Amino acid sequence: MTADASRSDTSAPSVSQPRVNTLSIVSIVLVVVAVAGSVFGAFVLAVFAVGAGHVALQQIKVRGERGAMLAYVGLGVSYLIATFALVDSVYLYFTFLTR
Repeated sequence: MTADASRSDTSAPSVSQPRVNTLSIVSIVLVVVAVAGSVFGAFVLAVFAVGAGHVALQQIKVRGERGAMLAYVGLGVSYLIATFALVDSVYLYFTFLTR
């Protein structure tokens, strides 16, 4: 019996990548739902997306996980929603309540 040389495993050992942080995924999903449901007042979900994004960034730093870009996008869009809500509130105040 001879050894079959075609079956030798010469590939490099596989290295598993770190997991994607769950809260970074939650942050981006909440932002998408907040923007999609803006007609029904779902902007309030952006508050939870901010919290999830900040906690995700901290966990990513400590645990060495992936998903920082998702958390940054979630935070950026959430802060844009918050800025829009603030400007809209000030506009409505001066338009309707100061008459």
